[in-house]
Amino acid sequence: MTEQHLAALGWAIQHAPTREAFRRSTGEDIGPALDRFRQWLEENLIGSPHEGTDDAEAAA
Repeated sequence: MTEQHLAALGWAIQHAPTREAFRRSTGEDIGPALDRFRQWLEENLIGSPHEGTDDAEAAA
């Protein structure tokens, strides 16, 4: 997956109108599942933005 694909995926997960369109088309609210997925990604793959800031500040 390219960086552009990952950016598009991240945008779709956080973009409220996209989430609402999914809910309207399926009748299901995907928001809670996407929130859990985003949290899992941050914890296991990406790291939280605060972690990156702390490391950069500690290195300085």
